[in-house]
Amino acid sequence: MKILLPFYFVIFLSVSWALETPPWADSVTTGKGPGNFPFPSNARLTYRFGWSGITAAQADVHLTREGDMVKTKANGGTVGLARALFRLDLEHECLSHRSTLLPTRVVQDEKYASQDVKTTIDFSAKGTTSVRDVTPAKEPPKSRTIEFAPVFSFETAYFWVRSQPLTEGEKEVMVVYANNAAYLATVEIVGREKIRIGDTERNAIRVNLNFKSIDQHLQLKTYKRFKSGRGWISDDNYRIPLRVEADIFVGYVFAELEKFEPGAQKE
Repeated sequence: MKILLPFYFVIFLSVSWALETPPWADSVTTGKGPGNFPFPSNARLTYRFGWSGITAAQADVHLTREGDMVKTKANGGTVGLARALFRLDLEHECLSHRSTLLPTRVVQDEKYASQDVKTTIDFSAKGTTSVRDVTPAKEPPKSRTIEFAPVFSFETAYFWVRSQPLTEGEKEVMVVYANNAAYLATVEIVGREKIRIGDTERNAIRVNLNFKSIDQHLQLKTYKRFKSGRGWISDDNYRIPLRVEADIFVGYVFAELEKFEPGAQKE
């Protein structure tokens, strides 16, 4: 029995430490609930993606809502020269609640030249669990879980931010789960300015973006692949993402709106 006591003591300390609220939890702003800005209507949005001003991929995003349920579906892939060098086709679907702006499930399929990757993320009031299934696989898929709530997907994090007043200097801090990992995201409202999207100059709300990784013990880690980011949201009744830029480990990348069709139904 004396031999077992140190073992039980270590287990007790491990469990107690895991259940503690992490120090960064006090900075999270989502406990106040969604803001009052109206939820967007059904829409279709087309984006182009690339680096250093060169288009490398495109995607169609369909937003549809029925009652309290919201479906955000994206389909896209690499194009042009980028496709010859790096083949990728992607399907992404997120189900969420309009009333809480919280996700319930995300399913993402990535098809590369030599493998397929399917990621499933389930969100609940107790935590978030993801499974990444690679084909062909070297080993069986393993689940990853973080015991923290609320947790947002990328699209529901955007829904949350756009619902807020978005006054200059405002900061929104939330936990975001994407692909197969969790992040502490900070969105700071810089102010209002004009930005040229295609051939049109648009009124926009500029935001600065920051991300830190969260490990399975809820400890913050430096996200080495991400250096800095910024984005522009249309300053109108739609508040749609116009452009996002990020300085990452491979250089400068961007996403920019090409087409917006409010009220469009999924094809």
